[in-house]
Amino acid sequence: MTATTGQETTDSACPYIIGEDGLARWSDTEADAWIGLIETQKALTRALDAELEARHGLRLSAAEVLGRLAAAPDARLGLSKLAGECALSLSRISRIVDVLEARGLVERRTSCTDARATDAHLTKAGFSYTLQTQATHVAFVQEHFFKLLGPEEVATLAEVFKRFAPRAAEACTAGAEEDPL
Repeated sequence: MTATTGQETTDSACPYIIGEDGLARWSDTEADAWIGLIETQKALTRALDAELEARHGLRLSAAEVLGRLAAAPDARLGLSKLAGECALSLSRISRIVDVLEARGLVERRTSCTDARATDAHLTKAGFSYTLQTQATHVAFVQEHFFKLLGPEEVATLAEVFKRFAPRAAEACTAGAEEDPL
């Protein structure tokens, strides 16, 4: 490692500062960017979760499950695929589907391609509910995120985050053209 005490490193693979106490630190700008990203994401996610809970009686993770099912072909996905897309464990997806199923929003069905697997299938009531939760979600993000940014800032963020999540734009538009039910 080429880090030196109290100075920025000269090794581009290790661009941080080692303080007098020996702890690694970013530059002020890097710290503002990284910590700002993390804190913004936490605050917005918590507030959106609370908004969805208050208005619709479900958490953000359940709203994501509904949205992904609505965008999927035939409004159905295997539980394992759904877990992967939502970045949740299979057991967590199963618990969410239990709640959604109890509310008549989702049905479990045997997979069309593998009789050993189970798919989650969005019901007509689930699709209607998804439209409501997505309206709340979009309005919240518009008010608490996009409204605070100028068009150039949104474009810059979009360009930057495409490098980290190139499929994000696809996920937002997939299946939006038609009613899957």
